[in-house]
Amino acid sequence: MMKRLLTGLSTAALLAVGVAPAGAAPNIYHTISSTNGFTQVVETVGCEQTQIFVDSSVAQYADQPGPVNKQGLTSVFLRITDICATTAGGVAAAAGPGVVLFEAEGQNMAPLVVDPRLTAASISTELPGTDGNGNPVTIGLAAAWTGTGPLEHSTVHNHANFPGEGNVNATDNNLRRTATAKVSVTVNGRTAAGTDSEASLEQVKSRCIEVARPGVEDFYPCFGFPG
Repeated sequence: MMKRLLTGLSTAALLAVGVAPAGAAPNIYHTISSTNGFTQVVETVGCEQTQIFVDSSVAQYADQPGPVNKQGLTSVFLRITDICATTAGGVAAAAGPGVVLFEAEGQNMAPLVVDPRLTAASISTELPGTDGNGNPVTIGLAAAWTGTGPLEHSTVHNHANFPGEGNVNATDNNLRRTATAKVSVTVNGRTAAGTDSEASLEQVKSRCIEVARPGVEDFYPCFGFPG
């Protein structure tokens, strides 16, 4: 659930860049390249369990013709739980077994630094955020990914017809590599760290062509906003 949440936040923000002026030509060619690093660290020492979720991305978007827009997005979530304890009345915490001792989450626009072959990536930044009580905090994050698995490649082709409006042709070129991630998070004097051997690095390169029917305006289905 947390991976889907963080990835959804990254995708929504990255697709929000690069809106060109209204009145663009009816046949528009869009390109987008997005590279993402995700890790989920779970470390347990005695009764104390630490969970760290990190999602960091860098993307660029452009119309053809048009300027290239670049943007990054990084999200982090930290939870520390006493998995041996129960709340008053013997009821476990809603987040899972045990009692949550501390939580914090934050997000900023820091871009992931990654090589094109997905062999290594890193992010080092301070993020504004909130703790589990809604109080503002500053979260220090340092994370590094090292590719361990083979470079996986896949493509997806889509052709869609919108009756009375136009056609869309889209192609996604996808790369993925399993990685080992080392993460350290500091917030409110607490430092949590760990390693995830099942982290991932992913890259999506997309192109999408919108062909409106004669007389149709504002036909922009590729990424959901005007080209």
